[in-house]
Amino acid sequence: MTSTVTPAKTMVTRSAAILSAIVMAIVMAGCSSGPTPHASTSTSVTRTTGSTSTTTTSSPANATQTAVLNAWESAEQTLYGYLQGSWQQDRADLVGGETSADLWPKLADYFTNPALQSEDEFLVGVKMGQLNGPTTYNLGHPTVTAVTPTSATVTGCIYDTGTTTASGKPGPATLDGGGAGGYSGTWNLQLINGSWKIVSFKTSSVPKC
Repeated sequence: MTSTVTPAKTMVTRSAAILSAIVMAIVMAGCSSGPTPHASTSTSVTRTTGSTSTTTTSSPANATQTAVLNAWESAEQTLYGYLQGSWQQDRADLVGGETSADLWPKLADYFTNPALQSEDEFLVGVKMGQLNGPTTYNLGHPTVTAVTPTSATVTGCIYDTGTTTASGKPGPATLDGGGAGGYSGTWNLQLINGSWKIVSFKTSSVPKC
Protein backbone atom coordinates (compact mmCIF):
# COMPACT_ATOMS: atom_id res chain seq x y z
CA MET A 1 0.00 0.00 0.00
CA THR A 2 2.82 2.37 0.94
CA SER A 3 4.72 1.80 -2.29
CA THR A 4 1.56 2.55 -4.31
CA VAL A 5 0.54 5.76 -2.54
CA THR A 6 3.95 7.40 -2.45
CA PRO A 7 4.41 7.67 -6.27
CA ALA A 8 0.90 9.12 -6.55
CA LYS A 9 1.71 11.80 -4.01
CA THR A 10 4.96 12.47 -5.79
CA MET A 11 3.13 12.97 -9.15
CA VAL A 12 0.64 15.37 -7.54
CA THR A 13 3.49 17.35 -6.05
CA ARG A 14 5.29 17.50 -9.39
CA SER A 15 2.11 18.47 -11.25
CA ALA A 16 1.50 21.29 -8.79
CA ALA A 17 5.07 22.47 -9.20
CA ILE A 18 4.80 22.39 -13.00
CA LEU A 19 1.46 24.25 -12.96
CA SER A 20 2.92 26.87 -10.64
CA ALA A 21 5.89 27.32 -12.96
CA ILE A 22 3.63 27.73 -15.98
CA VAL A 23 1.50 30.35 -14.19
CA MET A 24 4.62 32.27 -13.13
CA ALA A 25 5.99 32.14 -16.68
CA ILE A 26 2.76 33.56 -18.09
CA VAL A 27 2.69 36.33 -15.47
CA MET A 28 6.33 37.20 -16.10
CA ALA A 29 5.80 37.20 -19.88
CA GLY A 30 2.86 39.53 -19.50
CA CYS A 31 4.93 41.95 -17.42
CA SER A 32 8.13 41.88 -19.44
CA SER A 33 6.66 42.09 -22.97
CA GLY A 34 4.18 44.98 -22.86
CA PRO A 35 4.54 45.99 -26.53
CA THR A 36 3.78 42.50 -27.79
CA PRO A 37 -0.03 42.80 -27.66
CA HIS A 38 0.15 46.06 -29.68
CA ALA A 39 2.35 44.48 -32.30
CA SER A 40 0.02 41.53 -32.51
CA THR A 41 -3.03 43.81 -32.81
CA SER A 42 -1.36 45.87 -35.53
CA THR A 43 -0.58 42.77 -37.53
CA SER A 44 -4.13 41.53 -37.15
CA VAL A 45 -5.60 44.83 -38.36
CA THR A 46 -3.31 44.90 -41.35
CA ARG A 47 -4.26 41.41 -42.37
CA THR A 48 -7.95 42.12 -41.87
CA THR A 49 -7.73 45.22 -44.03
CA GLY A 50 -5.91 43.29 -46.70
CA SER A 51 -8.48 40.56 -46.60
CA THR A 52 -11.34 43.06 -46.84
CA SER A 53 -9.69 44.79 -49.76
CA THR A 54 -9.23 41.51 -51.54
CA THR A 55 -12.86 40.62 -50.99
CA THR A 56 -14.01 43.97 -52.40
CA THR A 57 -11.78 43.96 -55.46
CA SER A 58 -12.65 40.36 -56.21
CA SER A 59 -16.19 41.46 -57.09
CA PRO A 60 -15.83 43.21 -60.45
CA ALA A 61 -19.61 43.62 -60.79
CA ASN A 62 -19.76 45.82 -57.68
CA ALA A 63 -16.71 47.82 -58.74
CA THR A 64 -18.19 48.35 -62.20
CA GLN A 65 -21.54 49.49 -60.82
CA THR A 66 -19.80 51.97 -58.53
CA ALA A 67 -17.77 53.37 -61.43
CA VAL A 68 -20.92 53.65 -63.57
CA LEU A 69 -22.86 55.52 -60.88
CA ASN A 70 -19.93 57.85 -60.22
CA ALA A 71 -19.72 58.68 -63.93
CA TRP A 72 -23.48 59.24 -64.18
CA GLU A 73 -23.53 61.55 -61.16
CA SER A 74 -20.52 63.51 -62.45
CA ALA A 75 -22.23 63.89 -65.82
CA GLU A 76 -25.43 65.27 -64.32
CA GLN A 77 -23.61 67.55 -61.88
CA THR A 78 -21.54 68.94 -64.76
CA LEU A 79 -24.66 69.56 -66.84
CA TYR A 80 -26.45 71.35 -63.99
CA GLY A 81 -23.33 73.38 -63.27
CA TYR A 82 -23.40 74.73 -66.82
CA LEU A 83 -27.19 75.26 -66.63
CA GLN A 84 -26.81 77.38 -63.52
CA GLY A 85 -24.17 79.59 -65.13
CA SER A 86 -25.03 83.09 -66.29
CA TRP A 87 -27.01 82.98 -69.53
CA GLN A 88 -25.98 86.56 -70.29
CA GLN A 89 -22.30 85.69 -70.69
CA ASP A 90 -22.91 82.39 -72.45
CA ARG A 91 -25.34 83.99 -74.89
CA ALA A 92 -22.90 86.78 -75.67
CA ASP A 93 -20.16 84.22 -76.30
CA LEU A 94 -22.40 82.15 -78.57
CA VAL A 95 -23.40 85.23 -80.54
CA GLY A 96 -19.72 86.12 -80.75
CA GLY A 97 -18.97 82.83 -82.49
CA GLU A 98 -17.87 80.50 -79.69
CA THR A 99 -19.09 76.92 -79.87
CA SER A 100 -20.64 74.71 -77.24
CA ALA A 101 -17.35 72.82 -77.04
CA ASP A 102 -15.65 76.11 -76.16
CA LEU A 103 -18.19 77.05 -73.51
CA TRP A 104 -18.91 73.67 -71.95
CA PRO A 105 -15.79 71.53 -72.53
CA LYS A 106 -16.34 69.15 -69.62
CA LEU A 107 -19.52 67.73 -71.16
CA ALA A 108 -17.38 65.65 -73.49
CA ASP A 109 -15.76 64.02 -70.46
CA TYR A 110 -19.07 62.43 -69.46
CA PHE A 111 -21.25 62.40 -72.59
CA THR A 112 -20.72 61.11 -76.12
CA ASN A 113 -22.97 61.27 -79.18
CA PRO A 114 -25.87 61.20 -79.53
CA ALA A 115 -26.29 62.24 -75.87
CA LEU A 116 -23.54 64.86 -76.14
CA GLN A 117 -25.20 66.54 -79.10
CA SER A 118 -28.56 66.46 -77.35
CA GLU A 119 -27.20 68.15 -74.20
CA ASP A 120 -25.26 70.70 -76.29
CA GLU A 121 -28.45 71.68 -78.11
CA PHE A 122 -30.36 71.83 -74.84
CA LEU A 123 -27.82 74.21 -73.27
CA VAL A 124 -27.73 76.40 -76.38
CA GLY A 125 -31.54 76.61 -76.28
CA VAL A 126 -31.53 77.63 -72.62
CA LYS A 127 -28.83 80.28 -73.06
CA MET A 128 -30.17 81.73 -76.29
CA GLY A 129 -33.67 81.68 -74.78
CA GLN A 130 -32.34 83.91 -71.99
CA LEU A 131 -33.38 81.46 -69.31
CA ASN A 132 -32.03 81.01 -65.82
CA GLY A 133 -31.11 77.45 -64.91
CA PRO A 134 -32.76 75.57 -62.03
CA THR A 135 -31.85 77.06 -58.67
CA THR A 136 -31.75 73.65 -57.01
CA TYR A 137 -31.74 70.02 -58.09
CA ASN A 138 -31.61 66.57 -56.54
CA LEU A 139 -30.20 63.55 -58.36
CA GLY A 140 -32.23 61.16 -56.20
CA HIS A 141 -31.19 57.54 -55.82
CA PRO A 142 -30.07 56.16 -59.19
CA THR A 143 -29.47 52.45 -59.61
CA VAL A 144 -27.63 50.34 -62.14
CA THR A 145 -30.27 48.09 -63.67
CA ALA A 146 -28.09 46.41 -66.30
CA VAL A 147 -24.35 46.04 -66.62
CA THR A 148 -21.72 44.28 -68.74
CA PRO A 149 -17.97 44.91 -68.79
CA THR A 150 -18.45 47.66 -71.41
CA SER A 151 -22.07 48.86 -71.15
CA ALA A 152 -24.56 49.74 -68.45
CA THR A 153 -27.99 51.24 -67.85
CA VAL A 154 -28.83 53.60 -65.01
CA THR A 155 -32.41 54.17 -63.90
CA GLY A 156 -33.38 57.10 -61.74
CA CYS A 157 -35.41 60.23 -61.18
CA ILE A 158 -34.00 63.76 -61.02
CA TYR A 159 -35.86 66.59 -59.32
CA ASP A 160 -35.19 70.26 -60.12
CA THR A 161 -36.89 73.63 -59.88
CA GLY A 162 -36.97 74.17 -63.64
CA THR A 163 -35.73 76.99 -65.85
CA THR A 164 -37.18 80.47 -65.51
CA THR A 165 -37.31 83.67 -67.55
CA ALA A 166 -35.73 86.94 -66.46
CA SER A 167 -39.06 87.90 -64.88
CA GLY A 168 -39.18 84.66 -62.89
CA LYS A 169 -41.82 82.91 -64.97
CA PRO A 170 -41.36 79.24 -65.97
CA GLY A 171 -39.45 78.67 -69.19
CA PRO A 172 -40.74 76.56 -72.09
CA ALA A 173 -41.48 72.95 -71.22
CA THR A 174 -39.04 71.84 -73.91
CA LEU A 175 -36.27 73.67 -72.05
CA ASP A 176 -36.94 72.30 -68.57
CA GLY A 177 -39.54 74.96 -67.76
CA GLY A 178 -42.92 74.49 -66.18
CA GLY A 179 -41.79 74.78 -62.57
CA ALA A 180 -40.47 72.28 -60.11
CA GLY A 181 -40.83 68.63 -60.98
CA GLY A 182 -39.13 65.34 -61.64
CA TYR A 183 -37.66 63.60 -64.64
CA SER A 184 -37.80 59.83 -64.50
CA GLY A 185 -35.70 58.01 -67.02
CA THR A 186 -32.98 55.65 -68.11
CA TRP A 187 -29.46 56.48 -69.21
CA ASN A 188 -27.29 54.15 -71.30
CA LEU A 189 -23.54 54.29 -70.72
CA GLN A 190 -20.56 52.77 -72.49
CA LEU A 191 -16.97 52.27 -71.43
CA ILE A 192 -14.93 54.34 -73.89
CA ASN A 193 -11.15 54.51 -73.58
CA GLY A 194 -11.37 53.59 -69.93
CA SER A 195 -14.12 56.09 -69.03
CA TRP A 196 -17.85 55.53 -68.62
CA LYS A 197 -19.89 57.99 -70.70
CA ILE A 198 -23.58 58.54 -71.28
CA VAL A 199 -24.41 57.56 -74.85
CA SER A 200 -28.19 58.00 -74.87
CA PHE A 201 -31.03 58.62 -72.48
CA LYS A 202 -34.81 58.84 -72.32
CA THR A 203 -36.74 60.80 -69.68
CA SER A 204 -40.33 61.69 -68.97
CA SER A 205 -41.82 64.31 -66.67
CA VAL A 206 -43.37 63.21 -63.38
CA PRO A 207 -44.95 65.36 -60.63
CA LYS A 208 -42.33 64.28 -58.13
CA CYS A 209 -39.64 61.66 -57.64
